[in-house]
Amino acid sequence: MNRFPAAVDSYLDQTLRARARPLLLSFDADWNLVEVRGDTAANGLAGEDARGLVQQLQDLFLGLPLDQSQDLPFVELSDGRHAHVHLIPDGENFHLLLLDARDEHRQTQVQQQMGNEAVLAGIEKSRTLARLRQIKSELEQQRARLEEANALKNALFATLSHEFRTPLTSIFGYLHLLERGLEPNAGQAQALRALRRNASHLFALAENLLEYGRSESGESLLDPAQLDLAQLVADLDAMFQPLAAEKGLALLIEAGAAPPEQAWFDPVKLRQVAINLLSNALRYTPRGYVKARLEWRDQALRLDVADSGLGIDQASRARIFRPFNRGAQHGGRGAGLGLSIVKRLVERMDGRLELDSTPGQGSTFRVSLPPLRAGGLPALPEEAKRRGLSALIVDDDPDVAGLLEVLLDDLGVSTRQAGTAAAALAAVAEAEPDLVLVDVELPGLSGNAAVYQLRSQGFKGGIVTLSANATEEARRAALAAGADYYLTKPLDFAQFARVIQQAGRRD
Repeated sequence: MNRFPAAVDSYLDQTLRARARPLLLSFDADWNLVEVRGDTAANGLAGEDARGLVQQLQDLFLGLPLDQSQDLPFVELSDGRHAHVHLIPDGENFHLLLLDARDEHRQTQVQQQMGNEAVLAGIEKSRTLARLRQIKSELEQQRARLEEANALKNALFATLSHEFRTPLTSIFGYLHLLERGLEPNAGQAQALRALRRNASHLFALAENLLEYGRSESGESLLDPAQLDLAQLVADLDAMFQPLAAEKGLALLIEAGAAPPEQAWFDPVKLRQVAINLLSNALRYTPRGYVKARLEWRDQALRLDVADSGLGIDQASRARIFRPFNRGAQHGGRGAGLGLSIVKRLVERMDGRLELDSTPGQGSTFRVSLPPLRAGGLPALPEEAKRRGLSALIVDDDPDVAGLLEVLLDDLGVSTRQAGTAAAALAAVAEAEPDLVLVDVELPGLSGNAAVYQLRSQGFKGGIVTLSANATEEARRAALAAGADYYLTKPLDFAQFARVIQQAGRRD
């Protein structure tokens, strides 16, 4: 083995000696201590300490041969220090070399601690992963339950829409026939107006519920029509005057300039907006007045509702348009849906909603609605009614079917009826009509499926789908199945007449 240069050997000797702090104990064959060399001070050897160390070392090597080299690492000495102990035979004698192992022992302990911590971390990681898998499974189950609940909610609102709108179709339809057929009689006319007014109020309340439910089940359908501004104002006045009188409030609802005939709006949604704003104003006005004005101004329909009520502070203004908010104002009751639905409906009609309010002095809500694009259904000349059109009415509700029969008869259209899709397909095969009016909700095969089959079998006549589901999604589904027109219940009878006349001209 090549020796290092003397300078290097000297450096290594100094460095390693300083780190190892060697202590050499020389013994004869009978374990009598002959000589001690090394750093005795660093190793704490003095007097009794030396005898105690010799005794410990003798016990340590008990039974081991003393004429062979031995190496015992990390021996814990009586004073708590750790040392590497080497036995080196030397003729009849032997030496015990103690090299300081305190730093190595600490490093070993740190490594062992890190190893133990790694093991514990692994165990904790396994537990955490197991818990995460359990949480993931629970979340997936919860998501499945939420999706099921959401599907049930959507189905519930679809059912409610059908159950509300179908009977209201009969109510409004037969009211329309009674109002048209009665001789002028003030008492009867007033009673019919009261029935229509309150039926309209119930319809608006039902639409509030359905509108809230449509937030996820489908966007509400816009149904443009000509607006009778004076009639709407009269209905609102008759509806709210008794409530205002009961609270001792002055109520003024007035109409300004009417919109032009070509400017169409959605009367149902406009009525909802007005009813909700007036209800809210009367609820939160303990004394004073409520004023409303509807008019055509600056190429838009304007609705202003002002009151002398509690007012709304700045911090509460954003909150009042959230669903189920009941904390922005005090002193009234309600579900907290009205203003949120107003905001949603105004936005749906591309309008603008503004609020000015001073706490303790009152509030003013301002709505501006641009005209909706009209359906473009021109009125036909009177002779078109005498063409002798035939129609098949497909509806399982006898009241609605009877109403449609009367309305069509008034338009000069002969009718037949079918209560199911299968019966309708058979009736068309037997004698093809000019028109088919089909309800979507039918027992068995749906109305859309029946329309699809009719078109697949080559039916070229007009098809008008009637539905209580007032959503864009439902309209698109009906038109995709092959319908020419989609009308929602309750029917707008002027629009219904134009659609029938137009559909009867289909080539």
